Amino acid sequence: MNLDERDQVLITLLKANSRTPVIELAKQLGVSRSTVQNRIETLQRRGIIKSFTIEFDAEYERKLLKAQMLVNLTPGVSRHVIKLLQQRPQITSIMSVSGVYDLILELTVEASSQLDELVDDIRETKGVEKTVTCVVLSNY
Repeated sequence: MNLDERDQVLITLLKANSRTPVIELAKQLGVSRSTVQNRIETLQRRGIIKSFTIEFDAEYERKLLKAQMLVNLTPGVSRHVIKLLQQRPQITSIMSVSGVYDLILELTVEASSQLDELVDDIRETKGVEKTVTCVVLSNY
């Protein structure tokens, strides 16, 4: 998926603020509004841009409870389990890894009671054999 320089700059601008108006993006890129709109639509059609997200206020972000969960799976169930896990909005990232564990999950919740319930739910998922959960204290 080769991107030309203008698409790379457009993606950088959208990463910084995905709510930037198309007319502002056009000014920054030195092209017309319709050119920017067409490029965004093309990037979406090609699957390069999947969604537009939000950035939380730093104070709100600091209050969130984050954890990483290492997961061992029963052989032959990874695709099925990953599909189930992807349905949970509190699981913000699922990484397939090599080594002792099969997956690393990034979990984000607002309270320890929610983390407790989420961890229990994941552990009870058919195909999950073993987990280790680490609460994130600081992120540098």
